[in-house]
Amino acid sequence: MGLHRFTMKYESKKLTRHICMALSAAALTLPMTAYAAESAEEEAVYDLDTVEVVGQRPVSQPVETPVEPVAEERPNVYAGGQIARESTLGVLGKRDFMDVPFNVTSFNSDLIENQQASSVVDVIVNDPSVSNLTLSSVSQAWMIRGFKAQQQDTQINGLYGVAPRFYGGIEYVDHVEVLKGPGALLGGMAPNGSVGGTINFITKRAGAEPKTSVTLSYGAKSQFTQHVDVSRRSDDGKLGVRVNLYNNKGGMAYQQEHVDTHAGYIGLDYTTDRSRTTFDAGIISNRIDNAQYRLRFRGNALRNITAPPRVDINSKFGAPGTFRQVRERFGVLRSEYDLDKNIMVYGALGMRITNQDTLNNFFDMQQLNGTSKVSYRYNNQINKAYSGEIGVKGKVDTKGVDHELTVSANYMHYKRYMNQNVFSQTYQTSLYAPAWKDVGSYLGPLVQRTPLNDSKTLRSVAVSDIMTTNDGRWIFVLGGRYQEIVVDGIKAGTHYEKAKFSPAYALIHKMNDKVSLYANYIQGLNQGEEVTETTAPNYGEQLDPYVAKQYEFGTKFDLGKVATTVSAFSITNPGKIQDPTTKIVSAGGEVRSRGLEWNFFGEPKKGTRLTGGMMWMDARHKKTAGGRYDGNRKEGLPRYAAVLGVEQDIHGVEGLTLTARMTYNSSAFVNKENTIRVSPWVRWDMGARYKFNAGDTPVTVRADVYNLFNRNYWRALDENAAFLEAGRTFMLSVTADF
Repeated sequence: MGLHRFTMKYESKKLTRHICMALSAAALTLPMTAYAAESAEEEAVYDLDTVEVVGQRPVSQPVETPVEPVAEERPNVYAGGQIARESTLGVLGKRDFMDVPFNVTSFNSDLIENQQASSVVDVIVNDPSVSNLTLSSVSQAWMIRGFKAQQQDTQINGLYGVAPRFYGGIEYVDHVEVLKGPGALLGGMAPNGSVGGTINFITKRAGAEPKTSVTLSYGAKSQFTQHVDVSRRSDDGKLGVRVNLYNNKGGMAYQQEHVDTHAGYIGLDYTTDRSRTTFDAGIISNRIDNAQYRLRFRGNALRNITAPPRVDINSKFGAPGTFRQVRERFGVLRSEYDLDKNIMVYGALGMRITNQDTLNNFFDMQQLNGTSKVSYRYNNQINKAYSGEIGVKGKVDTKGVDHELTVSANYMHYKRYMNQNVFSQTYQTSLYAPAWKDVGSYLGPLVQRTPLNDSKTLRSVAVSDIMTTNDGRWIFVLGGRYQEIVVDGIKAGTHYEKAKFSPAYALIHKMNDKVSLYANYIQGLNQGEEVTETTAPNYGEQLDPYVAKQYEFGTKFDLGKVATTVSAFSITNPGKIQDPTTKIVSAGGEVRSRGLEWNFFGEPKKGTRLTGGMMWMDARHKKTAGGRYDGNRKEGLPRYAAVLGVEQDIHGVEGLTLTARMTYNSSAFVNKENTIRVSPWVRWDMGARYKFNAGDTPVTVRADVYNLFNRNYWRALDENAAFLEAGRTFMLSVTADF
């Protein structure tokens, strides 16, 4: 107990010190900011050329009013341009963040482009409640509020199942929405059952003005990228077309790691007086060779060490000859039609086909002296997913209360053809100087037939009512979703079919235009497991769906130039447990996550932009078998996390902006026993961009250095594993807008 208090005190002091450093760095820029703001005010006086006024007699025939282009409006962007005001929340529709009874942040394209983010994880780690579980570039995974999610749990324009399954690139994405907490009511059950939060991709649309943008990038270890972004609208503004072409090839952050990506996307939108239709499609070819992999702890190492070993920052745990090759194709059609001013019907249809061929290795540390075992796994699979949604929204005014009613139905069907083989051949090597074997000759041919492995069908119906008082001060949300889950394990010969109703309640009290109080109770759903314990009397039983429950309350402030959200939450999620006396297996286990969050964004001074926040989380195992892990912290999660991003426009050098981002994670365990933990770490990323005109062509040059101080640190994962983060890398790009 004394050691625990000392650790918390030490980590709190360390966190405070680093945050003070970051805030001090921001404060040092304030004099420049104030001077820049004063200058901007002085310069806000413009000389106008001579204006000639010409009179004209009235004409008898009416004069036609020119038709302005009708483009799909980009979400209102908050001060500073990094965060969008509005988010799309399933059956609740598109709403301003001050009118949402949840903690939600929408990272805008400006932030994505200026941070030179290339994947979804690069964006969402700007939120301190997100813990990165990604393995280099071959696996996009994360935790939100203590619960794991993966790439297949993301949405595209509010629809599950159609986002690329393995590829996490965001070249076609305008902004990334992060909703924290379960969302069974909002969009239904996530395909992989994540309950900690939802990631929604809002795709790019053509603006009112023609756009032709070309970006050339170079960085990491000889990685060269070309990105072309073109958009046009018809003369009447009704039809918009946006095309993105992307090519990326070369060395990545780790030794011998290599990427080869080719992708193309198209986004169409068509708007009339009463309808809005969008269509998005993409095709992706992505291959990664010799990727970095995680370090797992097994045997004596798992039992006797207390922290990952100190290794060289350039250590490699991904074996030569390993690879992951994917081909992704997806399409999403969405349409809305106004029957009248109060009733709107909508529908969406999407599909995705994914081909994957992967050979990866496991690197298991077994002895304290670094003796490790290398083994290999081959996975060949085809994923096919079909997804749809239909609904109707209606507005009804009653005495004192306005109602926004929604009834919707969702459907997703998923098939997986898979052949997976964990090879029995293994060999030993040293953690500190790995000696690799020739993979090709060691394993033999890998091409195999891909039989149907399993299928999943998710069907649901949801009803919601958003009630707003006439003065707009109170907003009540009431709703529920009936969810059916059908899973067939073709290869295993199993069948799972269960259903569950999930209610949700929420309220907002707007004290004034600047302050909102909110609270919610909402559920999340995950497929119940099969009882595989042969000693259990209910062996072979399919457990009911796991119901995650969240209670949350918070306060939102919109101060015009800066916005902030402070929230407190508690989430419980059950899991399988076997009674030590009766041997009956049930959903009696539990992981409970409680936390406090502070998020902020905005432009407090002209030319100074801030994003970030802090998080305290207490995620623990409860009701474990025999109480073995009761009270232990959830693995892979820091207790404290903080992110601070600062952008400063430099007065005196027009177009020049300096950037910095500090990320802090406290220590975190990698195993349920809580015997192995990674040390706290702080990472600094620094950058600059310069905007100028080359003739009539706007040009932006961006330069970023990641892990500026070359910090050698481990990032905690789950499943008795840790990941060695890359050392210092850089990225340089030039964007020309024609």
